[in-house]
Amino acid sequence: MVALVLRIVFRSLVTLFLLTACVFFALHLTGDPARIMLGDGADATALAAFRAQWGLDKPLWEQFLVYLQKFITLDMGTSYLTGLPVKEVFLNAFWPTLDLMIPTAIVTLLFGIPAGVIAALHRNTALDKTMMFVSVFGYAVPNFFMGVLLLLIFSIWLGWLPSYGNATGWHYIMPIITMATSEAAIFSRYARSAMIEAMRLPCVKAARMRGLPDRRVIWLHALPNAMLSILTIMGFFLGTLVAGAVITENVFSWPGVGKLLVQSVANRDIPVVQLIVLATGASLIIANLAMDLLALVVNPRLRKSNN
Repeated sequence: MVALVLRIVFRSLVTLFLLTACVFFALHLTGDPARIMLGDGADATALAAFRAQWGLDKPLWEQFLVYLQKFITLDMGTSYLTGLPVKEVFLNAFWPTLDLMIPTAIVTLLFGIPAGVIAALHRNTALDKTMMFVSVFGYAVPNFFMGVLLLLIFSIWLGWLPSYGNATGWHYIMPIITMATSEAAIFSRYARSAMIEAMRLPCVKAARMRGLPDRRVIWLHALPNAMLSILTIMGFFLGTLVAGAVITENVFSWPGVGKLLVQSVANRDIPVVQLIVLATGASLIIANLAMDLLALVVNPRLRKSNN
């Protein structure tokens, strides 16, 4: 068991290292930061001073080692644009994003999983077909289209909800609906498939043959087995939620990481872009690691198969 856990953790660390390397070299392939920040009209003296100030005059491999050291110590340097520490710039935008992601995740799980379970228990009925149609529609509609549509209806036409910012609770409604719609649709379809497979398991059939009430069969036998399959997509859920936040925050002018990323890319603020991409990728890796470890806890068969 310990060896299996260590192997899973080591695999996650290797993935994180490869992510940091890819982010560093990919961003450096986009061009000379000094030329980009100062413009084509800058003279050689100004360019050299800028490169010396930010350590860009060193060999690329040396810059990479410094970059790894800063990443390990969570010190990613200073923003080219504002002159503030990158960590401070990131954290100022992180808390509004977290405030949006937590209720979005709650709404997603509260609606997505029960909808899939109900559809599975009423398989091939009008209720099942209706819920799956709504699920496909919710998944197919892009976030930016959903956000603009909600703005058009509830802000411009009806005037019920504010269109930008995060000052009050009313500001959260449209961004949460925009992000949770597609995510809940994904969970509902996975939950439906997992529940259908769980209802076919021998333990569920045996429980029914013993005459147990349907409610007890569902809650004690079918649903726990279905949740094992749903856990596998929980890690990816965080990554898609962050990706959706990039679009949603810009539609609603939400002062979060998504909006900061777009602004930093437009202004070629490479240190800030690096930290945002690394933080997003690291959160996805950590989430998948947590789901893998949780799956080992709730599913003894995985532990036996890897012994």
